[in-house]
Amino acid sequence: MSTVINIKSLLRNKYFISVILSILLVCVFFFGRFTPFNEVSLILLFSTLSIVSLLLQELILLKFTHNKLMSRKSLNMLLISGLNFTFAYSIGFTIPLMESLSRDNFGVVMIPLLVLLNFIIVDKFEKDSREYSDTSNEQSFSRPVIEFENKKFVFSNFSLVLFVIGTPLSAYLIYLFFDIEANYWLHELVIKQTVYFLNLFFNMGATANYLPIGTHHWNFGVPGQSSIYFETFCTGVQAITVFAGLLIFIPHSMDDRTKKDIVWRKTKSLIMSAAIFYVVNIIRMIIQIYLYYVGYPWESIHVSISAASSFIAAIIILLLHKWIPEFIISIIYIGTLISKKFKSPKNELSGKVDKN
Repeated sequence: MSTVINIKSLLRNKYFISVILSILLVCVFFFGRFTPFNEVSLILLFSTLSIVSLLLQELILLKFTHNKLMSRKSLNMLLISGLNFTFAYSIGFTIPLMESLSRDNFGVVMIPLLVLLNFIIVDKFEKDSREYSDTSNEQSFSRPVIEFENKKFVFSNFSLVLFVIGTPLSAYLIYLFFDIEANYWLHELVIKQTVYFLNLFFNMGATANYLPIGTHHWNFGVPGQSSIYFETFCTGVQAITVFAGLLIFIPHSMDDRTKKDIVWRKTKSLIMSAAIFYVVNIIRMIIQIYLYYVGYPWESIHVSISAASSFIAAIIILLLHKWIPEFIISIIYIGTLISKKFKSPKNELSGKVDKN
């Protein structure tokens, strides 16, 4: 009897469920990593794996939430969890097809991020399952409060300072991380995908050439034109790192009701912004390489099209405001504190003059 009770309690523990799902995800990755490259076996193995892994993770998550979450929101979460498993398999299957000497680092970098996403998904499930009985008490604050969409936004000085300092520092460090030679697997992914679409749409015979010597290991082979060497900046990762730094250090409101799902909202925003930047960067390079192929000078098209694509950042900021209003509101909050700081001495001085 006690054993049954212990098992049931474990199935209600989000950390235990997260670990089980993470182990399953890592197994899915290795399954993909060592899948034989054969079309028939690939289809059979992938289909079987997908069905089994999705059924397992959905069963575990539904048991975890007492089978209460059958809403549209919960189905979306199950879908995201399933996509996480599919992406893990895709990473494993892709690595043996790559040429880069650092290709195994693709899994070393990405799988821990997917495991972290697993924990965030389970945490979101757990919070949603408690939402029905959650009654947040009204909180009072001695600091300024900004109300937006029936929520209170109050930030500590420490979180605001951390936001100002941590955002640029973390963005720079993340970029440096992807700029080291050990992460040139990212170069290969981007350049090969670009070449694939160039040849698919324009049949131009472009090639992705690999020579692991010097600074630039990859280059575009463009018929009738000089080769174009590829660097980390061409991956578009710099834009992703800026938004990653922003999202990591955007301050959380001190109000419990406002901040309860902030981690999930940040995660969703980071995934969406990274996907948009990645796709836009591929489209940018397709346009640039094609124009270069038909005779336009590389210097002019490279600068102009890269500048035009930067407008996407402004659009993403507007989109992020829907999920992370803390970004704009925290900036307004900083301005409010600074304004209040400068106005206070004047008010005190005027009060003294009135008394005299």
